[in-house]
Amino acid sequence: MDDKNIDRVPSLSLAFVGDAVYAVYMRKHLVERYPYLKPDDLHRKANKLVSARAQAAALHHLKNEGHLTDEEWEIAKKARNKSSATRAKNATIKEYRNASGLEALIGRLDLSGNTERVEALMQEIIEWSEADE
Repeated sequence: MDDKNIDRVPSLSLAFVGDAVYAVYMRKHLVERYPYLKPDDLHRKANKLVSARAQAAALHHLKNEGHLTDEEWEIAKKARNKSSATRAKNATIKEYRNASGLEALIGRLDLSGNTERVEALMQEIIEWSEADE
């Protein structure tokens, strides 16, 4: 999708795509790292990594460690501020909104064909999340 058309996609629609992209990256990573785990155990690990709380922490990490460009941070902030007042079961409204910001950023990068950048950000998130275990 070109920049002109992607600018017309609402932030929460970008988050819709980004949520799926994020989940696929995390699930692939888990299968590669833990090929011996049963699907139920993989599912539990995946739920921890793709939760709103984990995604909000990942956005915070990317921002604070200088892994985001100014433009990427603006995309995340815009989506974060447009997120609805509803929240995930196990997250605060702030965490839910920050998670939406990260998802929108990943969705925008993916839809614009910037797979190298998606890969770099997801790899950073994975390495960071593993260091936290």
